[in-house]
Amino acid sequence: MFKLIGSLVVLMLSNILLDISLVHLKLEFNKEKFYKNVLKIIYSSIAIILMYLSTYLSPNIMVIEINGISMNLRNGMGVIFTAGIVLYAYKCLKKLGKLLKVNDIAEVNNCESNKKGENN
Repeated sequence: MFKLIGSLVVLMLSNILLDISLVHLKLEFNKEKFYKNVLKIIYSSIAIILMYLSTYLSPNIMVIEINGISMNLRNGMGVIFTAGIVLYAYKCLKKLGKLLKVNDIAEVNNCESNKKGENN
């Protein structure tokens, strides 16, 4: 579970850093938005740690049932963290693409096809 929590926090930080990079390119830095996002990470991290500690105090409490499958708090948190990781990874990849001036996957595929054609 610590790996999931760590991955989520790292991706949240990378998302902010990529935002800063994109903003510097546009020269539109907003301190208020930056501090708001940093506070979001701090508060989210504290809440996540407290929730994780609660799973040790009451490990067998069922918190959700989806299609007949019951989940306790620890498993439910794992699902949510995994979804958060996927979401933040997607956001980071989109921003990284903007920084590298790659608009979409088709453009990357075209570049790869051109390189293969040059090698033949």
